[in-house]
Amino acid sequence: MIMEVLGHSSIRVTMDLYTFVRLDSQRSAFDRVGDALRGDGNEPDDDGGAVGVPVAI
Repeated sequence: MIMEVLGHSSIRVTMDLYTFVRLDSQRSAFDRVGDALRGDGNEPDDDGGAVGVPVAI
């Protein structure tokens, strides 16, 4: 249905596009989590974190 609404010529075009977007979004989310765990943020309450300490999520 999405393929037809967007006017893509095949389901492959739709899947390639949205798989890429999803992977890119996941990578961005993982980067933000990593920054938070490393204490790379610039928030006032950022106390430097416990760099190098294993964290279970």
